[in-house]
Amino acid sequence: MSKIRRIVILLLASLTFLPAVKRSAVSADRPGRLAPLRIAVVSRSTLDMPFFVARERGFFREEGVGAEIILMKANLTVQAMLGGSVDFGTATGTAVSAAVNGADVRVVFAMSDKPSFDLVVQPSITSIQQLRGKKIGTSGVGALTEILARQILIANQIPPDQVTFLPLGTSDVTYAALKAGVIDATMVQIPQNFVAEDEGFRKLASGVDFYRVVQGGLATTKATVSERPELVTKAIRATTRALRLIANDKKYALEFMKGPYLDLGKERERFAERAYAAAVQGYLLSGVVDEKLQREMIAVAAQRIKPQQPVTPERVFDFSFARRVSEALR
Repeated sequence: MSKIRRIVILLLASLTFLPAVKRSAVSADRPGRLAPLRIAVVSRSTLDMPFFVARERGFFREEGVGAEIILMKANLTVQAMLGGSVDFGTATGTAVSAAVNGADVRVVFAMSDKPSFDLVVQPSITSIQQLRGKKIGTSGVGALTEILARQILIANQIPPDQVTFLPLGTSDVTYAALKAGVIDATMVQIPQNFVAEDEGFRKLASGVDFYRVVQGGLATTKATVSERPELVTKAIRATTRALRLIANDKKYALEFMKGPYLDLGKERERFAERAYAAAVQGYLLSGVVDEKLQREMIAVAAQRIKPQQPVTPERVFDFSFARRVSEALR
């Protein structure tokens, strides 16, 4: 073979090889496929805001998961988790009731232990006593909004069976029903409680004055806890990082809240400041509540459900992941 022919063959071989090298390099640089992580949230409130912040700031992506956040009625979240449609739900009050009723679900992260819901009524109603015979809108049967409303009624010597509870859906829906006159009262949370008062509705009571409870956070199935513990850890770690970012970076948090996330009405600047202050005051940066509160929540749920056997905190709560994440992020 002549020298010139050998050179031509080598050049052709190199031209054939280079595209393959380039393709290989591009493939190596491309990030791996993110594992799906589906979270069912019940509202666009300050309690669910950390999940959206975690997605925007890439905290979920850094954990190797692609977060899909789905708005869902509270009473459907447990069914969705057990059916595999979602991995986590933020309706922790509903999850507690379901677990006491025998569902194999666990609350693994607590966003707050101070209810951010206020009892808001039509302007013509001036006292809690006037709620007898009236209609109260809730997010669902056994949901936190119903539990809070019941606790407020009981504390004021009004038997809950003297009112009509209507499970309508998210806080947005129940507030719309209040505005339309379909219901007489409902529990609304930050920032809608501020908007409601500004629009002429009357605040009769604050849930935090009547009941300490886990509000917001993450619940999942026992199967997920046992079979996919790494997914539980990743979800909690990304959420905790977002929660601490909100608490420590007020400027960023306010800008996020003033965007399309929250419905702050016409007074965005004024309501954003109030909503931020109230939210940060209620956030649990550890994601954990004490056993006393766990037992109190179980007891309240058991009053309505009446389980055949006593229910222990271990059957409803598992904060072991949250504790480990909190310690690691110190």
